[in-house]
Amino acid sequence: MRYLCTVCGRDYELSTLLWRCDCGGILDLIPVPMTLADIDSRGSGVWRYANLLPPVPPEDRLVLGEQMTPLIDRSDLGVRLKLDYLLPSGSYKDRGACVLVSRLRHLGVKEIVLDSSGNAGAAISTYCAAGSIGSRVFVPAGNSPGKLAQIAAVGARLEPVPGLRTDAAAAAMAAAADTFYASHNWHPDFIAGLASVGWEIWEQLGRRVPSSILAPCGNGGIILGLSRAFDALVRGGLIEAAPRIVAVQSEAFDSIADAMERGLQEPQPRSHGHTLAEGIACELPVRGPQVLAALRASEGLAIAVTEAQIRDAVLSLASSGVYVEPTAAVGLAGVTGLRARGLDAMLGDDPVVVLTGSGLKSGRTVADLGSPDWWPDV
Repeated sequence: MRYLCTVCGRDYELSTLLWRCDCGGILDLIPVPMTLADIDSRGSGVWRYANLLPPVPPEDRLVLGEQMTPLIDRSDLGVRLKLDYLLPSGSYKDRGACVLVSRLRHLGVKEIVLDSSGNAGAAISTYCAAGSIGSRVFVPAGNSPGKLAQIAAVGARLEPVPGLRTDAAAAAMAAAADTFYASHNWHPDFIAGLASVGWEIWEQLGRRVPSSILAPCGNGGIILGLSRAFDALVRGGLIEAAPRIVAVQSEAFDSIADAMERGLQEPQPRSHGHTLAEGIACELPVRGPQVLAALRASEGLAIAVTEAQIRDAVLSLASSGVYVEPTAAVGLAGVTGLRARGLDAMLGDDPVVVLTGSGLKSGRTVADLGSPDWWPDV
């Protein structure tokens, strides 16, 4: 396994401490095939698939009790729900964080900087705390207080930045001049960890794939993780083809959906105001061309949903006992959107929706969706 630059084609040993190529290009991990022997049948969680991940000695692997998250059948909604908000820090980004931070710990990194809309910052700073690595997290100042409080609570240095997600990223990259930039969008080790969600779904379905998988898409890390997971299964001969991957965006930030509709190879910046789904409020994905290629390789698609559809999905899930933040509910909103357009065939007979973040991270926002007048004046 090696890193490969997507721009100049240069490759690097995995022991090289880089977050991007010397030419400035994005690094990827060279694809690998998966065999049944690669699965640690005694393990549960991300490290169950350690043989398919960038190498980390067992003594350097950070473990916070990660388990294979439930995959539940909700026939009332016509989908299966993958409950990734039940991971230790409350979001699916723990999958990437535990791999990336474990790798940095193994390579001797003592301090990092990163930018985040909230969940990645919470996940990475949580694993940094477990691994005794200092972290400095740049976040949009207006994002959910619950997420920012979580980052600060684990001991990270919180750096609220006025403006948009892109402003936080620019501030973090400036700070990275003298500290390692542990970007969940740039670093391929993070995306490698996200692939574990696809392998879990395949195992939970009796070693078969669903007809489609829907997930929120901002920078598109989970789309790339799913793509890597099913590519490995195809290469290993364990499945014939990947399921259709559906990227779901907010209409306010719809660069991937727009590029898919227009047949572009590279998305263009798109921003049309505020969205409830702050976790995917991304004008232009760092790995946009790769996200588009992954969707097309799976014969997938991207759909943009309205704020009303996001709100309805949040409340529908909550009323049935599944409490997630608005960003996490976007996948179910995508199901509604496709069915409203008469595109049920794109979902197939066994769609899976990945629920990415806990509602406890966005309590005030979710409460206001249901009963905006109830919140105590304190």
